[in-house]
Amino acid sequence: MHKSYTAVVVGLGVVGSATLWRLAQQQQDVLGLEAGAPINLQGSSYGGSRIFRQAYWEGSDYLSLLAEADLGWRELQATSHRPLLHYSGGLFIGPIRSGVVSGSAASAKAGGIAHQRLTAAEVEARFSVFRADENMEAVFEQGAFTIAADDARLQMLNQAVAHGAQMRFGSHVQDITRVESEFLLRLSDGQSVLAQKVVLATGAGLAGSLIPDLSGLLRPRSVPIYWCAFKSGAEQLFANFPAFLYELEDGRLLYGTPQIDNAEPGIKIGFHNHQQSALDPRTQLEPASDAQIEEISACVSRVFPDLIARPYASRKCVYTMTPDEAFIIGESKELPSVFYVSACSGHGFKFAPALGSCLARALAGQSLALQVPAFSRERFSH
Repeated sequence: MHKSYTAVVVGLGVVGSATLWRLAQQQQDVLGLEAGAPINLQGSSYGGSRIFRQAYWEGSDYLSLLAEADLGWRELQATSHRPLLHYSGGLFIGPIRSGVVSGSAASAKAGGIAHQRLTAAEVEARFSVFRADENMEAVFEQGAFTIAADDARLQMLNQAVAHGAQMRFGSHVQDITRVESEFLLRLSDGQSVLAQKVVLATGAGLAGSLIPDLSGLLRPRSVPIYWCAFKSGAEQLFANFPAFLYELEDGRLLYGTPQIDNAEPGIKIGFHNHQQSALDPRTQLEPASDAQIEEISACVSRVFPDLIARPYASRKCVYTMTPDEAFIIGESKELPSVFYVSACSGHGFKFAPALGSCLARALAGQSLALQVPAFSRERFSH
């Protein structure tokens, strides 16, 4: 006899964890399944820090989700005695009229997000550790913050369990079949569970074969990230260091976060739109290549002269890319009541509380097409 659940969430990265949390808050009988460990080094959600920003250069389609996510992160913080949110502010720099600066300013204006425009000279006067060429400008968003990523996601799971959710780790879903009015999920450990509804939040795994809806559409990518130490005597210069984006003249986009604990000392930095390669699970736990390290070192030396340019550590993250680098959220046409989320093209972590709420509402009957019309699978069908 298989245990039957109101809903099963497959994949407990940050979006799956948020969905489980929101469903459990509704007092539903829910189960979360994760193929890896609670902190999965092969996934997209692990690590010490992520950026939350609402002056969103990627476009105004995200503004309502960002507003909801902001409230959700603050709600989560209120459940924890540990600091999950670090109010660092966000600095977004690029050549004058660059995509990052103009897009950030436009979204901030459209969303009523408090922000300031800064010249290159004002950037260096206010944030002395940055070097900005005279042809650059910036947007500063005071309300942006840095999320303690692992701690925040684990707190979502803590809250889900506190509201009655169950979880299993270390076993992946092999297939999903409809059995009368329910779905049978067959697991790799030989067990099976039944569910009235299913949420697939498996990140790169969405490119697999559990449902055919996204077949051939997603590109899982491996993306290195780095940590650079402070030069001797320079640590205090970084005391008020903001989370940042920095667009170079050639279009390469750097991003980074301040040190928020002693587990990851120094500054985390990486390329958002560069140094990407096809995901290979066999090499994902290996450090970045020498060529990649040399490239990032050259950028660090130029932009942050008070950091030791060569990173002391590197790891790899996973981006699950869509053709237009926006999200895909929907319900399977082949298996109605199976929902999919978390193909977020490398910028989804900050949205997790809002995406979890969207999915919880969808399972309760609210249309995703009305909630998040810009992120439908159907935009690729024309």
